[in-house]
Amino acid sequence: MTQYQFSKSTLLVLLLIMVVETNAAKYTLAIEPTYPVEQGKQVYEPLRSWLSKKTGYEIELIIDNNYFLYWRNAQGSRNPDFTLDAPHVASYRSQKKNYTIIATTLETLSFHLIALDEPIDGESMQDMLIGKKIIMLPSPSLATINFKLWFTDLFSSPRKDVTALSWQEAVEIVFDGSAQAAIVPDWMFSLYPNFASLAESNKTPGPTFTASSNIPDEVVKTMQNAILALKDDEAAYDVLVELNTEGFKLPDTNEFQELINLLPGFSR
Repeated sequence: MTQYQFSKSTLLVLLLIMVVETNAAKYTLAIEPTYPVEQGKQVYEPLRSWLSKKTGYEIELIIDNNYFLYWRNAQGSRNPDFTLDAPHVASYRSQKKNYTIIATTLETLSFHLIALDEPIDGESMQDMLIGKKIIMLPSPSLATINFKLWFTDLFSSPRKDVTALSWQEAVEIVFDGSAQAAIVPDWMFSLYPNFASLAESNKTPGPTFTASSNIPDEVVKTMQNAILALKDDEAAYDVLVELNTEGFKLPDTNEFQELINLLPGFSR
């Protein structure tokens, strides 16, 4: 009889857990696609799991197939509950979609034009790369934006190749000789000391979380607190490693005001 009662109690607890999980609020999190979709889901699974655990919400990741679709969907009718964006796209969502910027990386972000060779004496970076292939993620990634800033003469420019599906793939393409240079974020460049930096962009805020205005304030605050707590919890080490950051901080929204002007159609 005791065994039966214990089993019945256990079953009741399990049923209650299932009810709680079934009734957990569900929210979407769209992420800048800097990996192929399936790889991206693996990379960001620790983040999704962390946020679900800390908030009690069910988090669904949204990762587009490429950067072009990411930008098109950001401008379209798809309005995810939360996003982890490139800073210029976060600026767009904030100013054109009424999203709130809730957290950004502790580190700033810059991009490097990297190559295995350097210009010889008396040769400029532009001269070295005339007609050569430079690999990067598609427009309007900050890599393509910086390419346009660095190479303004159409008749003496390198060839832009936007077929890379990740920053890692861009580096590998240079290693195998299929391209002479790549444009990658600073954290990727720091992993490969054998590369030379031929140019570095201006610094911007790093990857940035935003929240839709359709989400209740208390939900936004709960998510924000969970994101900010990442840097203070040793259990979050794996999450931060995958995100290439030491943690997140409250944003200075003034730093995002002009970044929208980097996007196609918004430049002054």
